[in-house]
Amino acid sequence: MTVARPANQSISWRVGHNTSSIFRSVGLELYNVLIRSKTHQTPAEPQKAVVERSRWLALSRCAVHIVPTLFSIALVTLNLKHYYIGRSLQGLITDDDTNFALLQGAAKVQELLITASTGTILFDIIRTELMFGDGVPLGLVGAGFSFSGLSFFWSPDFLCSLRYKARLWKKAFLFVSVFVAGALALTVGPATAVLVIPRDQLWQAGGSPFYLRGKENDIWPTLVTYDTKRDPPFCQSSASPGSPRNASEYAVCPSGGYKSLAAHYSQVNVSSFLDSGTTLPYVADLSVSRYFYEITSPRPGVPTQITLGNIRKEGGAGESFLAQPHAASIMFQEKLTVDWWNAAHHEASNSPRNLARYHYYTDLSSSIETQIPSVGVTCTVAQEVPTEKNVEIEFPTIPFRNRMGKKTATKVPKYDPKALPVRFTWTPLDATKYPGVTTGATIAYPGNDSALVVGCSVAAGWLKAKVFHGLPDYKFAPFDIDFGSTRTISVEDSWLNVLTPVLNTSGPTGDVVVSSIESIIWQAGLEPDAPLTDVTSATMAWNTNTFPGGGNQTTFLESLIASVFADGLSRTGSDKAYADTSLPPENWSLWSYNSSATDYNSTLLEGGRALKLPPPGEDFTELRVNMTIKGYSYMSSGITDYLSMAVMLFHLAIALAHTIYCLYRGTSSGCWDTITELLTLAQNSQPATVTLRNTAAGIKKGPTFAKKARIRTAGLGAGDHVELIYEDEDMLLHGGGGPQDTEMAPLNKLQEHRRTLSVPEVREPHHRDRDVEARRRATSDVSALSDYSDDGDGGDMHEDGPVPATAANDEASISTLKPTMGSQHVRARSRSGASDTEQLLLEDRGRSSAVHVQPATGLVQ
Repeated sequence: MTVARPANQSISWRVGHNTSSIFRSVGLELYNVLIRSKTHQTPAEPQKAVVERSRWLALSRCAVHIVPTLFSIALVTLNLKHYYIGRSLQGLITDDDTNFALLQGAAKVQELLITASTGTILFDIIRTELMFGDGVPLGLVGAGFSFSGLSFFWSPDFLCSLRYKARLWKKAFLFVSVFVAGALALTVGPATAVLVIPRDQLWQAGGSPFYLRGKENDIWPTLVTYDTKRDPPFCQSSASPGSPRNASEYAVCPSGGYKSLAAHYSQVNVSSFLDSGTTLPYVADLSVSRYFYEITSPRPGVPTQITLGNIRKEGGAGESFLAQPHAASIMFQEKLTVDWWNAAHHEASNSPRNLARYHYYTDLSSSIETQIPSVGVTCTVAQEVPTEKNVEIEFPTIPFRNRMGKKTATKVPKYDPKALPVRFTWTPLDATKYPGVTTGATIAYPGNDSALVVGCSVAAGWLKAKVFHGLPDYKFAPFDIDFGSTRTISVEDSWLNVLTPVLNTSGPTGDVVVSSIESIIWQAGLEPDAPLTDVTSATMAWNTNTFPGGGNQTTFLESLIASVFADGLSRTGSDKAYADTSLPPENWSLWSYNSSATDYNSTLLEGGRALKLPPPGEDFTELRVNMTIKGYSYMSSGITDYLSMAVMLFHLAIALAHTIYCLYRGTSSGCWDTITELLTLAQNSQPATVTLRNTAAGIKKGPTFAKKARIRTAGLGAGDHVELIYEDEDMLLHGGGGPQDTEMAPLNKLQEHRRTLSVPEVREPHHRDRDVEARRRATSDVSALSDYSDDGDGGDMHEDGPVPATAANDEASISTLKPTMGSQHVRARSRSGASDTEQLLLEDRGRSSAVHVQPATGLVQ
């Protein structure tokens, strides 16, 4: 019987109906049940529609997508736009462990919401195919409940269902939908956690460009010279007694690192010098170098730097390599870093913007991209040559694969008891014989008539690199060195003279005049192990001595020469970083360091141009300081972040597509998306005694999972109900004939939103036992499905319809199932008797009555 509601249903009824659909779609059906319990006095189930036509109703049933999609949009936006939090999480709760636990809970909720949203889409696909299509395999009827479990995809429910017969595109669409839903359910948990929980990571926190005076070749020249008219005169100041100030006391001079180098090498044990970098682990992490140390400078001037590199092991090919930051560049870097620190703390109390959190960091560092000097030195084995004569000494050639190279004539000084034991001389090398070599160096230990001599070749160049600096106590260290960007350096004697100036110092026999590098070698204690009275033995001892770790006296000498040369090159042009070096050093100021913005602090924190451009007509080179802080933040920075966002956006896309499709279609259904409702549909359907024979206690055969299930109307009347049927059942119902469309029809005529179809009341039959032939006749007789009569005494109405077919070899009694839907319990029994029919019994608390399943006679129930 069809019950038609009036066409002019009130707006309040429509709103209430759509609202209840919203609550159901988001999992709050309990609210609807409680409301209906208050508004309806009778406990009987009302009539309801299977399919309804209303775009508003279709939209309300997509409400399950709203919360997870909005949350996904917020997460993706937050991670793409970037949001800095600080060294601890913000909020009313100050304990980070508690906050992380709450965020993990939020991630889990989002995972469940997306899984529910995906399940709604999958339910809609399966339900549509059940009602309007060719059906779905038995194993996938409950896929909407099982897709989120990984084991479902290797269960017989899924794998055996692959054998079901259907049109290829429909079959592919169904299985791809189930697989995609499962993949989404599997990945959405980790993806949500990655995006919801902030990480303690590096954050780009502004910076500013700055300007060095001169062009590239002025700042990093390939021909390094010293000109008294162009360069500071104090860099060649005499070291004679009475001299007011030594050149090595000015940080901007090539010899400005002398005191630091002398202090370093005087404290280093010659036999264990390769272990000097163990106290600076952060440098090793940056540069993957195994040899490094600090270089300080006189103040004001160049900040503390790190010289780093690798020292050749005894017998190894190549050279000992060292690199050091460019002094002029790091002078500006230091100043801008200090200004940024002050600005961050100023904005913390004066700005409500995002910049106010920048002072909440766990680490602060700055970096610049510049050019740094790199120096490679390799030396020959010790050679014994006569003194006071021009002798041929071997110097290595490039590439430094063999320490014994070509010979160059040079004069070796004789022994002087008033001088230091070691004599150092820069030796120019012919570029045609030694291509790529910057200069040579001769180190001699004179004896009476001969000397122990070591010839060294120096190859220097400018390399592109970054310089790192961290507060509060990190020094300036190079990293990310581009060894393919070498610009070879040549030097003139004028610069070598100011690199190793003459010093007035104390020697073993009193005050002596020595060069700075001779002083460093002497203070380091580098000398032959045998007395120089026997130069032959001293030479042999020099060449055979090996230190723990692979070094020897020759490699130690290589590191020392490389240190002095690299330090001198790093200070090239550093005097031009100051506006006027003719003033006393304490009054020096950086060149063109003028604020360009009215709000200097915020411009520096935002990464704008905080300093003014140099005056017109001035040659300058622009570099940039980039500030980096570390703290908790939302920021997409790696492949996992982008994959996680892809998962979120994929769900967003399919949820949007599903919503648009539902609105376009205009029809929707809210049935059978719970296990209880699916079980109730099966209870109200005729038993599949052929397809599902002997399956009450379980399914053991794969082909059973592939049997197609459909939902069809039973009977002709508009008031009839729907049933879940399976293939091969029509042969039993129709005595071997084919399917009769008038009896089991597809749901191809949708009902209007304002109409619902009823189901005839199912009364307990007066006659419980019928034979199979009587059931078949009742099934084929349409009138028997729709005619109702009084039992003659004014009692209950009943229909004389068919009862389930016989299952002769049915399973044994099944134990009682879990109770469902309040006071009703469901259990399976095997009924004895002539028909031995298997039935589902509805057990009320007061009594137990067997209800025979009637043929479906309507669209909905």
